[in-house]
Amino acid sequence: MKANRLLAVAALLSAFTLSGCLGGSTEPSRYYTISAESISTSGAASDARVLVKKFTIDPAYQRSNIVYRESPYDFMFYDLDLWATRPEQMLTQVTGEYLVKSNYFKSVDLKPMGKPDFELLGNVDAIEEIDEGSSQYAHLAVQLTFRKVGEDAPLWEKRYDERESMGKRDAHSAAEAISKLYAKYMQDALANIANVK
Repeated sequence: MKANRLLAVAALLSAFTLSGCLGGSTEPSRYYTISAESISTSGAASDARVLVKKFTIDPAYQRSNIVYRESPYDFMFYDLDLWATRPEQMLTQVTGEYLVKSNYFKSVDLKPMGKPDFELLGNVDAIEEIDEGSSQYAHLAVQLTFRKVGEDAPLWEKRYDERESMGKRDAHSAAEAISKLYAKYMQDALANIANVK
């Protein structure tokens, strides 16, 4: 009886070992970023300082996994295709890069350093791939707010919500299309900020 029990334990251990070797995924995770694209800006430089506050994000998208949807009722995410950092952090960083490239401000900070004159806030409502039949789209919904530090009323505020067609269904295409969408949003945002700062 003791021998039977030992045989059963040995068989179970062998099964677990085999399933770990054969059943586990050997495919590596892939990581993607949102990049700052080339955009044109026109506006006068100033001695003002601006703080880009860390963006907030809808809790459903507060993850490293890239989200995709096949209908308004589905909400799925890739297991191996991941954002290099969480999307709200990437968009905060990229926004800072756009503001630096614009040359509208004496300094652009992502963390409080001294007292800035202005601050730019962002909230991400959606960042995802949408698959509709044979068509694929990147979808990015973001609200941007520009205001003087210490004042609640914005100098400028706008919500952007658009789709960009993707060449094929994969995370690389989604990251590229989202980068293009955000470049379009920032082109418009910087033109408006130049008029109110």
